[in-house]
Amino acid sequence: MSKRSITDVEIALIKAMLTRRMKNKDIQFYFNRPERPVNSGRITGIAAGVYSNASEILAASDEELDAFLEPKPASPTAPAPLPGPLDASVLSAMFAKDVTGTWRFTAGESDEHECKLSFGTKYLANWIKAVAALANNRGGYVLFGVHDKETPVEGKPDHSYAVVGLSSKEFAEADPADLSKHLKSALDPTPRIRITTIVIGGKTVGVIHVDQHGSRPVIATKQVGDQIREGDILFRYPGQSNRIKYSDLRSILDQRETQAREQILPLVQRLLELGPNRAMVADLEVGALSDGSRKIMIDKDLVDRIKFIKEGEFDEKDGAPTLRLVGNVEAAVSETVYQRGAVTQEDILRDFLNQTTPYDPREYIRAAVEGARGNWIPVNYFAAKAGLGRKALSTLISGTSASAARKKVFLDRIAGKVTAFQKPIGKPLKLLSEIESGVIPAATDALDAGKVGSAVSGLAVRPAVGLQPLLDMLKHCVEAAKQQANGTSTSLVRRAVCRVDELFFG
Repeated sequence: MSKRSITDVEIALIKAMLTRRMKNKDIQFYFNRPERPVNSGRITGIAAGVYSNASEILAASDEELDAFLEPKPASPTAPAPLPGPLDASVLSAMFAKDVTGTWRFTAGESDEHECKLSFGTKYLANWIKAVAALANNRGGYVLFGVHDKETPVEGKPDHSYAVVGLSSKEFAEADPADLSKHLKSALDPTPRIRITTIVIGGKTVGVIHVDQHGSRPVIATKQVGDQIREGDILFRYPGQSNRIKYSDLRSILDQRETQAREQILPLVQRLLELGPNRAMVADLEVGALSDGSRKIMIDKDLVDRIKFIKEGEFDEKDGAPTLRLVGNVEAAVSETVYQRGAVTQEDILRDFLNQTTPYDPREYIRAAVEGARGNWIPVNYFAAKAGLGRKALSTLISGTSASAARKKVFLDRIAGKVTAFQKPIGKPLKLLSEIESGVIPAATDALDAGKVGSAVSGLAVRPAVGLQPLLDMLKHCVEAAKQQANGTSTSLVRRAVCRVDELFFG
């Protein structure tokens, strides 16, 4: 008797369904699992009594079958993701109107907030100092168009933390990449920032959110204006950004030492497991992987891009730190180049479905426009990771080397002139109804994958089930379509991926 994965109870239910003249494809719907597909041939074998011991198992009763077929309550949906630091609801909650009708920043200038009246790239030290100080503490916000603390004067209005708004569009039109370049030229390691604007009381406020740096301290590499000197380590204290005090620097260095021990021990363990013949050590200063006898050289431009590994920012997957080289890699043995690589369409699709943050999301967008096949390639997610608004994303696409027709495809999608939405019919319409009710269908073959893809493309709004279940479902669809090399199903699934991209990140 051959080993089987279908239980006696399931065989009994299948036989009862066959007695009711249910079709094989409808029976499959109830028993397919991502890890255990039940194909039509298996059901036919059960009907004929030739599958395992199916001939010895009695069909389930009508009552048992009715209970099994009764619609189950939808599984509880995953909680909505927490809003990000630049979410409009988060930022709006930071302001309130006082009894005089003046909008004010309620938190004031703390060790996580700094207020500035204006913004200008001509006065770099004014905001670079604030960013460096926040990155060396817990991170936080720099707000432009908000008055700082003012000493009250009798008979005069108090402007402390009042919203005055920005007088120009310089901040709103600033490219985050340009701001990062200014930071990179003045600070090492480079702080990570995100920017946005918000309208409070009819006035525009510019916002920079600064992440705490994973490899503090951030140090000034050159003099900037009269506020930053080479070698300065700045730190955000309540109400001010100043050079760091010894006790705070000591605390940062102690934390780095602890993190270094925690990071190096698993690597040493892994080296011992691999042995000297299967391991190489990366030196990111010179750009080389070496085991003592062989050497793989990494292009200098790419080394600059992947220095974040040295700074302690790892892409975690299943608990293991991993380094992913995306871009041009020059690998050499005895100084001979033998391999090159680039961002591929598969990279774009996989990293979207896994919600991976790539080293440079802009490169993914360029690769989607310039090198990918077909029109249904997600870009909104990577634009969000790069901190690009709709206008900046359009500018990036317009500046690529793609043909005018190819650019128009993506520009029309960004502008909302073209959408991945497509109303389904037939079986996909039924699957759409299930998804909207919280039931996630399984795709066991390429045909199923295409139908699920068509259903997802028919979503008019974000479903209550949330993002992650949709991504997991589409991963199975991608694999099912790929295994059978079904071009039609692959196209339908990619369109579905773009619909999810539009709904959650567009």
